[in-house]
Amino acid sequence: MKVKKKVLVVENDYDIRNIVAFILEEEGFECMGIPEPQSLDSLLAFKPHVILIDEFINNEPGHRLCLKIKQFESLKHIPVIILSTANNIELIAEECKADDYIRKPFDVDEMVGKVITVIDKQPLTLN
Repeated sequence: MKVKKKVLVVENDYDIRNIVAFILEEEGFECMGIPEPQSLDSLLAFKPHVILIDEFINNEPGHRLCLKIKQFESLKHIPVIILSTANNIELIAEECKADDYIRKPFDVDEMVGKVITVIDKQPLTLN
């Protein structure tokens, strides 16, 4: 049996979070959606293969969370995709070392394709 790849969706908008999770689950991914992480350690429990982060989450901009993930030893190998309506999303993604970005409103096929691409670029693991 093939192990489902896990996607963590960090999005404070309940509807968008659920829509993104629904779309990805329909494509065969296992998803967990949260409005924002309680701590970086809390992200480890789900063991995501990719993390999607909205730029505009409650207490902290998504790019700051992305930078923290990329500096956290246990998480830095996990690809991060920034989601945003920001005009300068390309620059935001580059500055926070995100692996990719998705502009909102997003195209469903593009979003799924980017998730698959960043997961496929990762080295094989046993989890």
